[in-house]
Amino acid sequence: AHEHVHKIAVEVESRAHHVTLRKQFLLLLDLYQFHRLYHGGKLEEALAVITKLQLIPLTQDAISHRITGFKSFSDELRRCIPDILIMVMSILNKMYRSASHHSAGSSFYGGQNKQAQEIRDQAKVVMRIAGMLPYSMPGDTHAQLSLLDAPMRF
Repeated sequence: AHEHVHKIAVEVESRAHHVTLRKQFLLLLDLYQFHRLYHGGKLEEALAVITKLQLIPLTQDAISHRITGFKSFSDELRRCIPDILIMVMSILNKMYRSASHHSAGSSFYGGQNKQAQEIRDQAKVVMRIAGMLPYSMPGDTHAQLSLLDAPMRF
């Protein structure tokens, strides 16, 4: 089924002559790939897609650029951002638990390993961006993000 969707998408994309429409279509295809990878359990690959798209920053220095760029998103894309934020935070949460679990016996005086710290830093960026977006998100979005972020804070 995924191959069929991809084949149709490639055909439609090749016929899209308007540059903006073409870019939006390609973005939707990438978001479809992210969604498929996320639900298929390929979390690192899904995170790589989001990183490539630069929709959700994972570094402090990218926050202001993304906030500025957010205004140029279509309404359809803006409505997807809360779900994308939750999926990204869920990925980071699972990666953090895995990294912490693998380092539990090797940490000196309870210190976190470098990978777990990097994931924790990325989660902080996601929380910051969620609070700074010039868009009113559903109320439960912040609650869900906080629940996913909480285990990474301690």
